Amino acid sequence: MRARLARRTPALAGSMAVCLGMLAGAGAADVARAEEPAPCADSFATEALPAGASLAPDLEGLLAGVPPPEFRFGIEAEPGPAAETARPGALPMFDRPQPLWIAALSVIAIGGSAANAFQEQPRFPWHYTKEGWFGQETYAGGADKASHIVSYYAVARMMKEANRTFGMSEDSAILLASGVSLAAGIGTEIGDGTNKYGFSWEDVAADAIGAAAGYAIMKTKSEDLVGFRAGIVPAPDVVYGGLGKDYSAEIYTADLKIAGLGKRLHFDPSIARFLLLSATYGSKGYPYSEPDVRQRQIGIELGINFREVLTALHVPPHRWWGVILYTFFDVVRLPYTAWGFRYDLNHDKWHGPDTGDTFPNSGFPDVRGPAPRGAARR
Repeated sequence: MRARLARRTPALAGSMAVCLGMLAGAGAADVARAEEPAPCADSFATEALPAGASLAPDLEGLLAGVPPPEFRFGIEAEPGPAAETARPGALPMFDRPQPLWIAALSVIAIGGSAANAFQEQPRFPWHYTKEGWFGQETYAGGADKASHIVSYYAVARMMKEANRTFGMSEDSAILLASGVSLAAGIGTEIGDGTNKYGFSWEDVAADAIGAAAGYAIMKTKSEDLVGFRAGIVPAPDVVYGGLGKDYSAEIYTADLKIAGLGKRLHFDPSIARFLLLSATYGSKGYPYSEPDVRQRQIGIELGINFREVLTALHVPPHRWWGVILYTFFDVVRLPYTAWGFRYDLNHDKWHGPDTGDTFPNSGFPDVRGPAPRGAARR
């Protein structure tokens, strides 16, 4: 797969492998919990942190090299069912952590993400590259950096559910998942240092932002309030090849969920609880279109909060299939489920309302294809 984003697919695929584990153990887990009361859909919504609460003690301990006391990998049993009903995410299928399963899934996520980069041909001596961030002259107009952030946020979210499924405590699962997500990103960049792309510190920083965002959101139980998603939007004749990827068919969002906001500010959002407000980013025409028609679009849109839809439908958040649905809709933006306005930074012009697919005159020349093999992409 020559498209650069495709080389991060193994990390996402490895994280989603938990679905198979959940499915395999679902029957036994359901029987074991047959006498438990069904989890109320409202229990999935989390409460705000107490006033003055902070992540500082945990972070200070990590900086000092001391793991948090709740990181009890394979040492202590999980709390009983009563303690679990207040927590979002999967209930563990096992009474104690399963180190082999957890380690195997982590290796799949990290190793799979790095393997494609190391297998990329042709090979080159180790080298660095300076890609920039979201500038007009960058090879993808910054969409690649948005992709890194959202991708490794998603890996952290999915790995946490995997770790919980195989018996880890909530806090331990979050910490390990975030570390695996960052390691997967770094592994890919190390591989890039030996192929045509080159090692990029900007990419590593974007990966770290995504993993850190996942940690903060999961640690503060804010999944019902904020999040990041990636989605597909219609685009004309998207081309892959050469040394870069065309991101015209992709959009990335940072979401504020009105239901979670109402819960924390103590107001009733009524039907607005099914909506979310998003800041969006996407590029059009990079890197193969003529420079004068390329676009970098930032936007604001109103969309459907599928997490709240699932809650209203009483989808159980602790069953294996419920975990999959909640996590999927937390990281994936479905086409035509949000509309808003986009501002083209390259041409100082607004577009919309649309669903992220506006690209006037398509922006493409009659003859369009990948850059010559020897051409620079930055």
